[in-house]
Amino acid sequence: MSQLRPPDILFVTYPILSAPATCADTSVYLPPSIVAKNFSLFVTVASVNTNVIVALEGSIDGTNWSKIIANTTISANGTTHYNLANHPLKFIRPIFVSESGGTAATVLFSIAAAN
Repeated sequence: MSQLRPPDILFVTYPILSAPATCADTSVYLPPSIVAKNFSLFVTVASVNTNVIVALEGSIDGTNWSKIIANTTISANGTTHYNLANHPLKFIRPIFVSESGGTAATVLFSIAAAN
């Protein structure tokens, strides 16, 4: 009988944001199966007026945070993705930094974290 292998990829979709905010901290250090160092951030924007700015932060202790994907401007509706390799972390969190030209935009973040 074969033994099931634990997953080595973590997928998370956060609640839709309708105003600038920081999403919940997500642990990406779940040994022995997930000790993530490679990340994909998918950002889906709807009802954008001028633009939105988003970022991804990482932490090794859950207290001190740094932007691992710097502030990035998105000027159109749709889904955009960003990839980051070889950055071992314990926690990540997406951020809807700001919105220009109105207050109608919504932002949906999804992340994948892999070994």
